[in-house]
Amino acid sequence: MRYFIFLVVILIASQTGCRKDPLDEDPSAMLEFSTDTIVFDTVFTTIGSATRQFKVYNRGRKAVNITSIKLANGNSSNFHINVDGVPTISTGGIIIRGEDSMYVFVDVQVDPNNSNSPLMIEDSIQFETNGNRQHVVLNAVGQDAYFHYNTYLNCNETWTNDKPHVIYGFAVIPQGCLLTMLPGTRVYLHKNGILAADSSSTLRVLGAAGNPVTFQGDRLESEYADEPGQWNYIWLSTQSVNNVIDWAVIKNGNVGVLCDSTVASSPNPALKITNTRIFNMALAGLYGRTTWIDGDNVAISDCADYCVAIAYGGRCTFRHCSFGNYWDISSRTNPVLLLNNWYEITDGVNNYRDLTQANFYNCIIYGPLENELALDSNVNAPGPIQFNYLFKNCLIKTNINTSSTAHFQNCRINQEPIFHDPRNNDLNISITSAAKDFGDLVIGGLVARDLNNNDRMSDTAPDSGAYEYQP
Repeated sequence: MRYFIFLVVILIASQTGCRKDPLDEDPSAMLEFSTDTIVFDTVFTTIGSATRQFKVYNRGRKAVNITSIKLANGNSSNFHINVDGVPTISTGGIIIRGEDSMYVFVDVQVDPNNSNSPLMIEDSIQFETNGNRQHVVLNAVGQDAYFHYNTYLNCNETWTNDKPHVIYGFAVIPQGCLLTMLPGTRVYLHKNGILAADSSSTLRVLGAAGNPVTFQGDRLESEYADEPGQWNYIWLSTQSVNNVIDWAVIKNGNVGVLCDSTVASSPNPALKITNTRIFNMALAGLYGRTTWIDGDNVAISDCADYCVAIAYGGRCTFRHCSFGNYWDISSRTNPVLLLNNWYEITDGVNNYRDLTQANFYNCIIYGPLENELALDSNVNAPGPIQFNYLFKNCLIKTNINTSSTAHFQNCRINQEPIFHDPRNNDLNISITSAAKDFGDLVIGGLVARDLNNNDRMSDTAPDSGAYEYQP
């Protein structure tokens, strides 16, 4: 009896598996699509797009035979399709059972066109069923660019805004050379991309108010607009000199700027950064290692670790900066700002470096953690190691003791800056902000215009932070 039942089950299963829905051959039978148009945002020449997808539905009870699916432009198309798991340009004989569906995947690649202007690329996927012809429109915008593939740049290059620069791998400023970026320059870095300044070389980013230099990932589809970690970092390597970043927007990387050791004899900072926004970083916004950084009008937000880390000693001065971290993609445990003068070489063996100066004037250091300020001085140093810092006229979120007037002068602790929209990287302040009219007048006069290029000295006192309140 067991064998008999087994054979009956096998027979039923085989008949069910072989059963086919009758074909609907009615000329009125039509397919439905989850969208009638697939749109790709700007795609750089020679670099493919992200893959889009849509579904093809058979809403009827009977199966339909799609006799033809093809790209209208055939072999000359910039688009590529994958139908039911098979890459193709043209196919047919695809059966969709009654009340079933299938996926079609699409991507696009743009050939170089030696044009500085974007161009529209159009095609369509054509479907034929029972003599009926239907189509899904494909649209993409292609953009030619300068491409830098794992290369050392020419000495003393100047980049302009005529067309974008795309870095694939790394692009290095050679020793002793200068790279200058003029207003409106657009720099796009591919996954893991790095722009690096070698020793004794210099990066000069010279944007302008209303026309900044931008650094971001090379995926321009809407779903990548606020995606961190799309590229690595701008690396000002050990003993690079006189680097300047002015009027820039740096977003969606791992570390915005990584600045390493300063030339000991240099009379100038390794990096002077001004009028710059850094946000959506998978690690840190600005990270210095035994270096010298000066910054005015800098706003840094949404970083998985630190907004600013001054590590392994060095020196820094920041005036009228806003560091607000409201990262919510994952759990954040590190504070907005780290000051540190040591690091571990191996287990139990540390190296110590003097933090000769870390001055913050008219700044905001804030976020939702209980403590957004880490003062990490190792007390086990074998000899005297400097750990000098000063906060003056600053708003700070912290639970540490700030009673020392040698380190905290006229600061407001745990008083809200009331940013406009910090979760969307808008660190402008509201009229009821504790930062309003709280800045030191002398410092305000030294940084007379804010990050919106507004006059900071137009009323009784400047506001702390990078932005002057505007009614």
